[in-house]
Amino acid sequence: MRKALQTAARYAALLRLFAQNSLLANLEYRVNFAGALLMSLLDALWAVGGALLFYSHRATIGGWSFHETLIVVGLFFVASGFLDAIMQPNLRDVIEAVRTGAMDYTLIRPVDAMFHATLRRYRFEKLSGLLVGATLIGYALFQLRLWPGLGQWAAFIALGVAALALLYALMALLIALCFRVVDIANIEELVFGVLEVARFPAQAFPEPVRGVISLVIPIAFVSTVPAEALLGRLTPALALYGLVCAGVTVLLSARAWRAAVSSYTSASS
Repeated sequence: MRKALQTAARYAALLRLFAQNSLLANLEYRVNFAGALLMSLLDALWAVGGALLFYSHRATIGGWSFHETLIVVGLFFVASGFLDAIMQPNLRDVIEAVRTGAMDYTLIRPVDAMFHATLRRYRFEKLSGLLVGATLIGYALFQLRLWPGLGQWAAFIALGVAALALLYALMALLIALCFRVVDIANIEELVFGVLEVARFPAQAFPEPVRGVISLVIPIAFVSTVPAEALLGRLTPALALYGLVCAGVTVLLSARAWRAAVSSYTSASS
């Protein structure tokens, strides 16, 4: 137990160091944050405008009102901000490191290679998406005159963290693929394209699509399920399924990294 706590503290210190180094690098280009925030706001306006277009013809879609859908849209922006700020820059770094042979320096360090390669660099200006998402969620709750209880907030946070863990594991699997296929730009675009489905509640889609995004490719778990927890209409079975999927995907990504590293041949050798 003591050794586990020491390991956790060590990795927490590394995360803090990674964040500090990334922040110092980002501060050299402070205008980027304002530009990224502006782009996130424009993207949010576009998403809200699209939702307004659909709701101009009816009061609810799939049982969701406009302001309830805004919570889903807000969660989509949180998920997108997480991928843009953390996963995407590290994905690009790993592609370049594998291509040039610089990955050797990562593998010889006395730290887990997956941890170091996937969490080493952050683009803090892209965290503006998280701010926009949180603002949309707060605005939607205010308009709904809804004040979730402690249990609802706890379920919302737990499911939100699990959803981010699921996204992290999926992107880690994609990054592990770089060891075998250097150019994965098309696959990366596919992942972000699939995530676009999370802009709207799963119930807004017809039944075949709804089943796919809820059970086969659990994109609904990224935004719809946490929103249901906040609104007090969470389906326990679907939430449990999403949690299991997140846990299994994290384990699979760890195994994929071990397999990729064991078969890695340096480009410099």
